[in-house]
Amino acid sequence: MYRNGPVALALLMVFALMACQPREPAGLSIHLLADDVPASELSSLDLAEIELQDEPIVFGPDIITYSEGTHDIELTAEAYARIQNLFGLPVRVSGMPFVVSVGDERVYAGAFWTPASSLSFDGLVILQPFDPERRIIRIALGYPSPQLFRGPDPRSDERILRSLRAAGKLKP
Repeated sequence: MYRNGPVALALLMVFALMACQPREPAGLSIHLLADDVPASELSSLDLAEIELQDEPIVFGPDIITYSEGTHDIELTAEAYARIQNLFGLPVRVSGMPFVVSVGDERVYAGAFWTPASSLSFDGLVILQPFDPERRIIRIALGYPSPQLFRGPDPRSDERILRSLRAAGKLKP
């Protein structure tokens, strides 16, 4: 009557133990916001409450390398083109907000920024890239200078570094 009971119990225990194993860190992604939020309002928003676009503008397979010291991200040609397309006409001189996540965990927000802007910004920025041969974007502090940045620097958050290290993409 219960001949398969021990087998079922053993399988249940195996699945339960597998669920308790630490998961491999999920990849880094950069999402644009679903709503048109000014970059100047990012610091007053709850990161968990910001609605993001469904598809990230950059995610794991798009990243070739990430430099831990400079926060330079070398991208595939396709991802680099997507970033370049963000800077079409009309030029948004007040920034285009983004959120950096690892898996489902949101780590920090910033804004894509054009060097054509005369507005300053006290958050994290990814400047419009201009070198398609190198295909590198940099997550930088403040615009037009790092001295404008306010708050702790979240770019070296351990969740980000652990994820990139696990994927073999982190450069010292």
